[in-house]
Amino acid sequence: MFQHSMKQANQLMRSAIPLMVKLDIPPTPYNYGIWYEYASNNNPKLNQVVDRTIRRFGTLPAFVSKELFNEFIIADDIKPADAQRKSLDELTEKLNDESASVTKELSTFTQSLSHTRAALKVNTDKEKLIHIANLLDRRTFKANQVVEQFGETLSEVQNELTRLRRELAEVKKSTELDQMTLLANEKGFERTLFAWAPFAEDDLTLLIIDIDNLSQINQDYSKKVGSSLILYIAKTLSSVLPDKAYIARLKGGQFVVLVKDMELGEASKLADSIRLNISNQKIRNKDNNTLLKQITVSIGVATLLGDEGPSELVQRAQHYLTYAKRSGKNCIAHHV
Repeated sequence: MFQHSMKQANQLMRSAIPLMVKLDIPPTPYNYGIWYEYASNNNPKLNQVVDRTIRRFGTLPAFVSKELFNEFIIADDIKPADAQRKSLDELTEKLNDESASVTKELSTFTQSLSHTRAALKVNTDKEKLIHIANLLDRRTFKANQVVEQFGETLSEVQNELTRLRRELAEVKKSTELDQMTLLANEKGFERTLFAWAPFAEDDLTLLIIDIDNLSQINQDYSKKVGSSLILYIAKTLSSVLPDKAYIARLKGGQFVVLVKDMELGEASKLADSIRLNISNQKIRNKDNNTLLKQITVSIGVATLLGDEGPSELVQRAQHYLTYAKRSGKNCIAHHV
């Protein structure tokens, strides 16, 4: 929303306001935001919903306006976090005050036009006509000033929303980050999976990778060594995975990898190369330089099938991981 220059913003407001007046739309911040975006024609889906609602109700009910504003105008990445809520409230209040001024002035301007038309019908005196023209000119200038001021406010709001987007992006990043490995966490993985899955065509692959015998390693060497091992595996995975892969740590020694445009055969080869890479490593305890027992991983591999949803994909990959564990560990399992 509001990704326009001040000149464009003024033009859009001049287009939006007559639409609101024609349909008797109340001058609320929600409505100004919706009709500003409607006039821009940047969001076809919003315009379709608005047109359909007007055909049904003859106007845009308040409860619909609020829902449309939240769905289409405030994108997911700028919906208020607690720290930013106050700023968004202030922006809404500012728009509310400005919209009230615009509405009042345009109402006065409309009345002036009506009076002018009535006066022109009964007056032919040159001096009176000049007086009427001067009054109309002053009222037009005042209305134009108010609209331009509202355009400047929209520009200020645009800049403030840009700043809030950056802040909220950082907040989101921190909430989707695993503090130990600095990889994505389970929340980040779920968001990415549900974003990628709808656009995949049997070529989105999920690998669930689990360190074998991690609890035993913690007992034999200490939890500190176990934590160091998790970090080591995280770095190893990051170094061997293709650029198009997305990696996250779920919990303990379990990692997930999402890869776009990779079918099952290629994914199986990738999983086995990861397994071999890790099992061939000679890993030492940094505290005493002693060599740890062979470190291995088990991997469940699944590729999205047909109309399968994200949850089903995860369930299948988990099933194959369990099968790999039961098959002796240090192996991979997938659908044949």
